[in-house]
Amino acid sequence: MPKNEDYVVGGSTDRNTASHVAEELRRSFKPQGAGAPTTPAEKIEEALNMVQNSVRAEQMCTEQNLQSSLSKASTHVADSQSIDNLFAITQQLSALVSQGDEALRANSTQASELITQLGAQLAVQQAKSDRQVAMSLQQAVSAMADAQNAMFQAMSISEMQQLVKGAQQTVKDIIAPGQVQ
Repeated sequence: MPKNEDYVVGGSTDRNTASHVAEELRRSFKPQGAGAPTTPAEKIEEALNMVQNSVRAEQMCTEQNLQSSLSKASTHVADSQSIDNLFAITQQLSALVSQGDEALRANSTQASELITQLGAQLAVQQAKSDRQVAMSLQQAVSAMADAQNAMFQAMSISEMQQLVKGAQQTVKDIIAPGQVQ
């Protein structure tokens, strides 16, 4: 059987509860200034609006990070396919060379074509690697900016936690002592 300690019992406490709420509202009432919240509900609403705006910003940042990750994954798949192609060409050329000089002379046209393909593929890979070096340097600079943004994000989340605590305290302040919370 639950204890009744936390429940309001009797009529005298009800009047005390109402007067406590009225007193809290009077204490929190301030003439409207430059848009400053004046009532507990307005304070909570302002805190919630700030939290919502911060959460929206976090959603956008997370979506951008996801898009970047997907783009990188797509690039890595294409690189993997190019490397597989290079490996296949080298295997064909290796098989031809391993048959000896006579087989190489007999298939010199095929060997020449494979070497030409290998050279062309390596030139393409070299150009990709050069672009990747440039992009990696740009990403390093961007990573520093991301680290700074992550620090700001951590500070923003701390601020949101403080706003929520403030809103929670405001609710506690307007709840009369002895009422169920």
